[in-house]
Amino acid sequence: MALPTRGKDPHINRILCLAALALLTMFHLVNNWIYLLVRVNIRGWDRPAHLVRTLIYNDMLAEVNVRTLFEAFTWSWNRPPLRHLVAVPFYRLFGVSTDVALMSNSVFLVMLLFSVCGIGKRMYGRNVGLVAAFLVSTYPVLFGMSRLSYVDYSLAAMVSLSIYLLVRCDRFRSRGFCLLLGLSFGLGALTKWPFIAFVAAPVAYVLARSEFIPTVRKASATRFAGVLGSPMDSDQSVESNRPTVGSKPSRVHLALSSIWARLVRSPLLHILVGLVINLLWYGPNWDRLSHFALGGWIFPLSWLLVSATSYVVSQPPSVWSNLLSAFLVGGSIASIWSLPNIGFLGRFAEVAYGGVNIDARAIGVLDPAFYSRYVTLLVDPQLSPLYVVAFLVALVVLVGPILRRSSRPAALRDLGDGFWILFLWAFVPFLIFTFSLTLNARFDIALLPSIALITARGMLKLRRLAFKWGLIYLLIVGGVVQFLAYSYDDLGWLRERAVVSLPAIGEISLFARGGYIEVPASGRTDPGYFVPSRVLEVVQQDMSGDDTQHAQLGNLVNRTYSNNAIFNYLMYDAYGGVELREFARAGWEAPPVYPKLFECDYLLSASGSHERLREEAAEALVIIERCPSFFQESFEPIWEWSVPDGDIFYLYKKRYHLREGYDLEEYQKLGEEMMGLVREGDGVVLDPPAQVEVVGRFYTGRIVPYPMPRETPLDKEEASRELEGITSKHKRILAVFWDRSESDPDHFVEEWLNTRGYRARDDWYGSVQMVIYGSGAGLDEPEEESLLEADVGYGITLRGYRLWDKQVGPGDILRLTLEWQAREDIQDSYKVFVHLLDEQGRLVAQRDSQPVGGSRPTATWLEGDEISDNYGVMIPANTDPGWYRLVVGMYEPDTGRRLPISAQGAVAFDDALFLCDIRIVG
Repeated sequence: MALPTRGKDPHINRILCLAALALLTMFHLVNNWIYLLVRVNIRGWDRPAHLVRTLIYNDMLAEVNVRTLFEAFTWSWNRPPLRHLVAVPFYRLFGVSTDVALMSNSVFLVMLLFSVCGIGKRMYGRNVGLVAAFLVSTYPVLFGMSRLSYVDYSLAAMVSLSIYLLVRCDRFRSRGFCLLLGLSFGLGALTKWPFIAFVAAPVAYVLARSEFIPTVRKASATRFAGVLGSPMDSDQSVESNRPTVGSKPSRVHLALSSIWARLVRSPLLHILVGLVINLLWYGPNWDRLSHFALGGWIFPLSWLLVSATSYVVSQPPSVWSNLLSAFLVGGSIASIWSLPNIGFLGRFAEVAYGGVNIDARAIGVLDPAFYSRYVTLLVDPQLSPLYVVAFLVALVVLVGPILRRSSRPAALRDLGDGFWILFLWAFVPFLIFTFSLTLNARFDIALLPSIALITARGMLKLRRLAFKWGLIYLLIVGGVVQFLAYSYDDLGWLRERAVVSLPAIGEISLFARGGYIEVPASGRTDPGYFVPSRVLEVVQQDMSGDDTQHAQLGNLVNRTYSNNAIFNYLMYDAYGGVELREFARAGWEAPPVYPKLFECDYLLSASGSHERLREEAAEALVIIERCPSFFQESFEPIWEWSVPDGDIFYLYKKRYHLREGYDLEEYQKLGEEMMGLVREGDGVVLDPPAQVEVVGRFYTGRIVPYPMPRETPLDKEEASRELEGITSKHKRILAVFWDRSESDPDHFVEEWLNTRGYRARDDWYGSVQMVIYGSGAGLDEPEEESLLEADVGYGITLRGYRLWDKQVGPGDILRLTLEWQAREDIQDSYKVFVHLLDEQGRLVAQRDSQPVGGSRPTATWLEGDEISDNYGVMIPANTDPGWYRLVVGMYEPDTGRRLPISAQGAVAFDDALFLCDIRIVG
């Protein structure tokens, strides 16, 4: 990889160095492309979310102009846009695909390798640069992240580029590299928030070692205006006033030069430049400023910043102007996103110090593990035991001589600027993240290039040549083997052999392991885990016959390989007709979750652990498992898939869709009432049948639903047979009726229940009616039957009754059949009352209704008509055990006046006819 170059021509060495670096870069690009071609599974939550962002930016920039650029560079979603914008030109060149989006990391791969090599070369020579570039390219977490869509890899590249330019700016003496440094500062800030945490300490060190501080001290003894207005007159200028070579300039040329010099030094010109630039950027987008937190203040703040940048950049090169130029150029570029999204500062503080812990661990500063969290991440998954040992050896080589010297301050100074820049680059952000409450292996990977450089420097400083290069080649071989083992599935035997057992330690792997280091298509990335794409294909195929081409997919799964982020990414382009309803994670659908499941056209769930589900989603699954009747009736399984870990995914399709026009609050009240009324063994008939998906949202008990009728138009014979079967299985029937104009315009289901059932209770919830019937289940012979021949009113005879229940319990329905006969045509409508009275004559339970549940009002009776009239009396739940009297009669609905009763051999009192005594048992 890197060979001693003593005696070779410098030009040849440079070419060899570039060739080695180009080969290393090509090696990774080719392997990444092969890796991505093999891999089909998308895992995680942030990864697909970042991929979605690249597609959104691509759509934003379908037409490139000031407004679309402004929208792209100011879009508020808690992340700066650079990483995602880089994918857009790749999409335009190679087409929109996941592989293309991930291969856009190539820009940052090249930037990372060349920057690290350049830093090593400038500090310690080409060999250090090449070895460091190799190490950083084979650090497991970094080559793993180069194949993923996270922002952190691009951040590592931008930090490395900035450190390289910081080294090249020669302690802020070089104007050109300082301007490039400012550009990298700005682009780094547009990559991710923590950029400043990685570069601040090295910049501060170089600033302290530059001529800036002595210049400031000297300038404090002079006039402030002289320092700022005429920097060329002071000795801080990098370039001296040299005599002009050639002919003497003309007076006109001198005059123009003098005017230009005064103009450039005039703040007014730069204020005008700042105004023009901001008008060009914000002018066409003025209407959008009100949507940002700072509102109209963005324009003057940006104007001030750009004007100051223009003024400082125009000043002659000097340490102070170069330094300020770098900071102001970086600030101006960063302000494009950060000023409109100033609220990200609060979000940054929340994530860093608000206790957001990706691993969901409760760690505090009093816990010793708090201080070793990021140390342990270095071994697994960031580097590997091999690379960690190499780093420790390098530290011993570099720091060991210092510990042996008597004058340690002098020894520390002898380490040189390069070491301290690298040390501060690694140590300060490591310290910051350690005292942050966040914990994630990718958060601090931007410091890993400094570890690679320190390792390379320490290894190449070993004095014994054979030992030194032997260790370096061991690192190279080990790094390549580890890289290949995680790049190709067929090399699984390498991964297995890397696991060794050590005394007192146990089993460890010589390779790094972690969520960001994955083989392309086995284990966690097995194609069998790619459930979302299969689900969406099934849904799309099932929708193919639907003219509306729109459906809602409810998601009750939150796995690394199947979650809302993956669905959203796949649906963004390819499955536009599907809308995702996310129930598995908090923050998406407001609770409660269970009722909203019935709003979806399709529903995805999975067996196995509910560990990652939000509490309300887990509760919904428990309800489905405990009381599945309404769910099973509303949804039919249309697809299932077994994933490699043994869990099974289920896709359901909703059978019923109640047409528009119903009031959801009415059904909510109905469902709440049903929860208190329903008893074990009850059944519910729903007419129209599609009510099952609305009632099911609010009723979570075990009652069995029967949507009726099953077919439209109604087949009465088939409906009768089904109703016979229903009433034979359930002693009580709850019937829910709504608008039946399409499903059952003749109200056949209700008429059948009125005729053969025992209607006990009617309740209305707006336009929704619930009727409770006692059924004929278990009825063979009546428990009491009597002939009465009692005259009720004028023209009506109660010929007798049949009582099916002489002993009932609280909540039961007492079933009674009255036999009427019309002695003449009846002109008026009367209501029948069936009352249950206690010993004191107080009303305990009752059923008042027109005959046959209202379907045979007395005004329709003709002479000779015989009417068999069923009644159910529901016994209140708080009824005391004992004996009660059952009485019947008729009354005028408008006045409440009871019809007179005359009967021979029967007891009549208060215009009510006593039938028999009923016993209520506990």
